[in-house]
Amino acid sequence: MFQTMEGNARPHRTAEVAAEQMLSIEPVTQAELLSTLQSVSDNIMRLAGKLRAEPDASAHDAATITEQHALAQQLIGRLLALPASQA
Repeated sequence: MFQTMEGNARPHRTAEVAAEQMLSIEPVTQAELLSTLQSVSDNIMRLAGKLRAEPDASAHDAATITEQHALAQQLIGRLLALPASQA
């Protein structure tokens, strides 16, 4: 059970869950989207550093960085779609 909790508490996993919740809820503020985008961006940078530093980094980390990048693209799309009055 601990391994499951540990896996779900990884920074990229918590940011992924938060981002999925943000994307599923229609009325979201710019500040909330930017905060989630910052978390996803931090995770991408952390994973990229891990992949670069560890020659035997797992394929899972590479797949996770791809997922985080796709999530960031969705958040950016939502930010661009916000009405100008909300920005």
